[in-house]
Amino acid sequence: MRAIRESRPLWVAGAVLMAVVSVGGCDSSSGPDSGDAAKKPAPAGLSGTEPSIPPLVPAAGDPSEPVDFQGGGATVRPDGSMTLPLDAYVSVKDERTIVRAENVLAQQCMRDAGLKLPRALVPDDGPEPPAPYVLYGVMDMKAVKVYGYREPSPEPKPASGRAAGDEVTPAVQRAYFDDPKSGRLGCEGKARRKLGGKNPQTLFMVVQQLRSQTLSATFQDSRVVAAVSRWSACMKKSGYDYANPLAPAHDRSLLGRGLPVPKGATLPPPSPAEIAAAVTDVECKRTARYVQTAALVSAAYEREIIQQRSKQLQEARRTQKRKVESAEKIIKAGA
Repeated sequence: MRAIRESRPLWVAGAVLMAVVSVGGCDSSSGPDSGDAAKKPAPAGLSGTEPSIPPLVPAAGDPSEPVDFQGGGATVRPDGSMTLPLDAYVSVKDERTIVRAENVLAQQCMRDAGLKLPRALVPDDGPEPPAPYVLYGVMDMKAVKVYGYREPSPEPKPASGRAAGDEVTPAVQRAYFDDPKSGRLGCEGKARRKLGGKNPQTLFMVVQQLRSQTLSATFQDSRVVAAVSRWSACMKKSGYDYANPLAPAHDRSLLGRGLPVPKGATLPPPSPAEIAAAVTDVECKRTARYVQTAALVSAAYEREIIQQRSKQLQEARRTQKRKVESAEKIIKAGA
C-alpha cells in the first residue's frame, strides 16, 4: 500500500484552476437533466443554448461500483481518470522537454553569474492538468477508502544529503528569480524568453485557459446544477450537509475528524469518519449520475470552444512544435 504524505487535501492540489470555476447551486428546479438539448441560454463566454448531450444511463446496480463509460467525446474510467476533447491538445512529453531546456538555459545563466543553480530550483517535470477528482470531486472508491479527501500520493523518495553550495542563498534568489516590480528578468525568466521569445505562453497554458472557461460553463449548466442537487440530497440522507461535491474536501472539521494532528503537520491523517464520508460521497455521485452528467456536459462545452478557438489552437500548436524543436537542440547541446 502506498504511503500517505502529510495529508494534503484535494483543494491544495487543485488551486490552479479552481479560482476561475464557480460551482452551481443546488436548486433541483434548475432545469432538465436528460440528454435532450436544453433551451436555456448558455453561460457567458460560450454561444447559443446549452449544448445537447447523449441520453444519460440511469443509475443501476451497486452504487459502490465505479463509473465506466464512453460517449459524447468523454471517457470516464473506473479509476476516476477522464479524457475530454481538450486533452488532445496537451502533450506532457512536450511540456517536459520545454522544462528541461529551460533548466539547461537557466543553469548556463547562473554559471555566467558565477553561481550554481540549486537542485531545489530545478523542476523535474513539466506542468500537468489537474486530476479529474480535483475538479469534479472524489470518484475512485478504492482511493477514497485509503486517502479519504486527500491527494493520492506515490511512495516518498528517500531524502538525499544536500551538496555543498546547493543552498538557495539571497544571491542565488536575486540571480534566478524575476523582479516584477522593476521588470528585471532573472535567469528563470531569461531562459523562458530565450526559448519562447516575446510570447513564452505554451500550448498547455492556452489549453488551461480554455478549460477554465468550459468548467465555469459546465458548473452553471442546468443539467449539472440538477445533478449537484441530487448529490446533495443523497448526502443529506446520510447526515452530510454540503452544497456541492467540492465542499467536503474544504471542510477542515471533516478532514481527519477524531484523530490528533501529528507533530509538524497541519491536519490529522484521513480518519474513519473522513473515509466514511468520502465513501458515501462516491456512492451518491453514482446514484445522482453526477460524474456522467458533468463529463458529458464538459465535453460538449469543450467541443464548442475548440470550434470557436480553432485558429488560436492551431497557431499555438505550430508555436509549440517550433519551441519543442528548439528545446531538443538546447538539451542536446547542453548534455
